[in-house]
Amino acid sequence: MTPSHPVSARHRLRRLAAVPALLAALLAVTLAAPAAALERMATAATVPAATGDASTMTFSVAPAGAGVVTAGQPLAVAVSARNATGSTIPAAAVRLSASVRPLTTRADVRDWLAASTADPARTELAVGTGEIPSIVPLGVGSANLTIDAATIAGLAPGVYPLRADYGADASAMTAVSVLVVSGDAGTGALGLVVPITAPPIADGLLSAAQLGDLTSSGGSLRTQLDAVVGTPAILAVDPAVVAAIRVLGISAPASATQWLADLMALPNERFALQFGDADLAAQLASGLATPLTVTTLAPYLTASDFTGLTPSPAPTPTTAADADQAAAATPTPTPSTAPGGSVLPTLAQLTDIGPRVGTVLWPASGSVDAGTVSTLGALTVDDASPITLVDSASVASASGQATPAWASADGAPVLVYDVDASRALTTAATSDVAITRAEALAEASAFAALAVAADPTAPVLVVLDRPADVSTVGDRAAVVQGTHLAGRTASGLSAITSGGPATVSIVGEAADTGTATRAADLSGLLAGEEELTSFATILTDPAVITAPERASILQLLGNGWLSQPTQAAAALSAHRTQTQQTLDAVAVVPPSDITLAATSAPLTFSVRNDLPWPVSLELIATPNDPRLIVQNTTLVEAGPSQSTRVQVPVQARVGSGESSLALQLRSTSSVEIGGTVPVHVTVRAEWESVGVAVMATLIAALIVVGIVRTVRKLRRRAASTPADAPSDSTPSDDQPGDDAPSNHTPSNDAPGDTSPKEEGTHA
Repeated sequence: MTPSHPVSARHRLRRLAAVPALLAALLAVTLAAPAAALERMATAATVPAATGDASTMTFSVAPAGAGVVTAGQPLAVAVSARNATGSTIPAAAVRLSASVRPLTTRADVRDWLAASTADPARTELAVGTGEIPSIVPLGVGSANLTIDAATIAGLAPGVYPLRADYGADASAMTAVSVLVVSGDAGTGALGLVVPITAPPIADGLLSAAQLGDLTSSGGSLRTQLDAVVGTPAILAVDPAVVAAIRVLGISAPASATQWLADLMALPNERFALQFGDADLAAQLASGLATPLTVTTLAPYLTASDFTGLTPSPAPTPTTAADADQAAAATPTPTPSTAPGGSVLPTLAQLTDIGPRVGTVLWPASGSVDAGTVSTLGALTVDDASPITLVDSASVASASGQATPAWASADGAPVLVYDVDASRALTTAATSDVAITRAEALAEASAFAALAVAADPTAPVLVVLDRPADVSTVGDRAAVVQGTHLAGRTASGLSAITSGGPATVSIVGEAADTGTATRAADLSGLLAGEEELTSFATILTDPAVITAPERASILQLLGNGWLSQPTQAAAALSAHRTQTQQTLDAVAVVPPSDITLAATSAPLTFSVRNDLPWPVSLELIATPNDPRLIVQNTTLVEAGPSQSTRVQVPVQARVGSGESSLALQLRSTSSVEIGGTVPVHVTVRAEWESVGVAVMATLIAALIVVGIVRTVRKLRRRAASTPADAPSDSTPSDDQPGDDAPSNHTPSNDAPGDTSPKEEGTHA
């Protein structure tokens, strides 16, 4: 057997020792408080442990029911202590106290909840006691206390401080929260805006794998959708999410298809965010006159994924005004037909989020200034001015009173949400710890109560402010509480905007939220997009590069990155690298030095294409002096993911010398692709004449040698034949044999006379 490591064993023993105490604490909480109260507990201050060492303990207090006191009913309060020391903490008493003096302003509530040490003078009314059992090292101890209804029966409507003291003397620790005694709910409307967005990404659209994870049980998108089911929450939907599902057609994961169907079936009012929930303030700060949009998503579509499918109809207006606007708007393009008969959806069909209540633009909290609101308000969308959603911290009421939800800033329509209550609801939505959620919900109730008390007739608007991630339990709890704040029941945007808008002014400073930095990042992204747009002219369909690039830019501007600055910087850097790789994907392969050994010859070069699409280019060859005559332009058709050989005819006007060429690729629209590639050329054209002379000499020599050999051969043959050799004719019978002496009488004819002689005597 392999011996266990002593340190690992010690940690295991500590964890095992903590389990019984933790289970006992959870059981005690379950038995002493209702389930709803368990979901409404909150975090309080962290104070040093009584041991005096570097370790710490945390102590928290949170009232049940979002801190709202129900007349005639006791109020449950949960307390919890976490032992982060190496020693067992003995059992200690807990004392609850409140006050008969309410916290009357937002500043009072903020100061009370943020105080590192609570002022005992603010909580003079003892309201309950209890005890937390002993806590083992690294363990958690908790208890449930009850505030008797009679104890707080005399409190007038308002927000009251709540204080819990744990331990005694020098080891005492304190945690704080608030109690809300409800008053008149007033006649104003209540609205809750809930974003339906995916975690930030750097690619243009979510992949099938990402969609499968996000829309499955426990996934972020599924959690967000389940949280609003059965509530009147107003949905702010990112159209990039629904488009990512629709572009997959029949290839979309089943969970994503079901999620989309569930979204479209909800009766909730809704409006569309920017594609990718892009940062509006950063776009305007970068110098853009209007926010960016995607013009097409066609490169993401695959014809085979839409075989036999009928595209969903275009968005249907829900009101008469919407119908009039739709009739006046530009008609939606008809779906295109792909090879094989597949009907591909249009951009409007891909990004349809369901029946919309109009155009609402939602910049990130704290990112707007007067210029942002003015510019957005001056836009025209469907023949109407859009409404800008801003946080109350960026707005000042002209009357000096509380800022209502429906207002006008320099003529621009705005919806103002309560930033304090919204921040608390967002904290509750993202927390997996029950006690953290509860104090956040109590805080949201406190700020909503102050808003209603300031003007019972004014509408109140709150939001879940784009949480980076949500808790399955926390998100539902935040939505349910957010739609019932201050004793009201939430309604839609039409109810909030039904009256005349109040007059407000924008006082926010966008630079304080990093908008200037994001604007500079966007300028860099747009510069890269411009380069890619020029580069894409080498393609038959430039949209295969430009469309994903625009979608990616909007995703990189997503407000979800604001809470993840380190990851955002890494994503931007990776995108810049990818852009440069694309620009470098097509280039002339640098050749080695060339020797031209003739007065004219084609030079061969190689063009590399790393793109997955074929490209059409021109290779421009320019000599550095007139001694070379070069074909200036050569068409190049380079296949995908391969290198293509290109021949360029060249003539030399000199017999010998050094020269060079400059090679430059351009698109057919004269856009330079890549940099200039120099080629060194050594001309040795006289070698051609020398070669011809040498060859002629060799041929002449071979001919002479052949003649000489032939003559010599004939002479040798003649010399080998005897002078008195017999004639080739056959000898007659009268002629003696070879061994008889010859009695042949020489002719009297003169030598060389070959004329015939007459026979006999002529008379």
